Amino acid sequence: MCLGVVGKSGDRLILHVGAGTPHQSVPDAAGAGQSERQAPPPDLWLVDRVSEFGPARMSELATWQSVDRSTMTAQVGKLEKLGLVQRAPDPQDRRAIVVSVTDAGRRLHEESRAAACAAFDTMLGDWTDQQRQQLSESLAHLVESLEKHLSARPQDHSTER
Repeated sequence: MCLGVVGKSGDRLILHVGAGTPHQSVPDAAGAGQSERQAPPPDLWLVDRVSEFGPARMSELATWQSVDRSTMTAQVGKLEKLGLVQRAPDPQDRRAIVVSVTDAGRRLHEESRAAACAAFDTMLGDWTDQQRQQLSESLAHLVESLEKHLSARPQDHSTER
């Protein structure tokens, strides 16, 4: 089981909670599931982010993951080769690139979320309502603390377009 802060979008802090191995197999787009490649958590978090919040500029995603735009370009390139995301010029500024999730990326996001929910249902199956409430309150407190920490960090937007 893992719990990680993925990033922040608007006023929402994105947490990734998952179970299992730190890498997940994803079907290769060209092989339509015949060959599989490993995708590390930051790549899967990016698919989750775009699935959850919709298309985003490459510069916004780089800021969200606190990486340089060139790093985000490489990450998006890997996901595009896997058929999980696609790039297109931003209709409002043709110089900028917008990343959106594909049907395969959306399916992976839904499968990942369902697996995490099933794992937590199993792990918390014998917990009382009071214990679940306490966990929920503790996680809400953790999110508040993380939001304060993240909002206090200076952000470098020099790579934004």
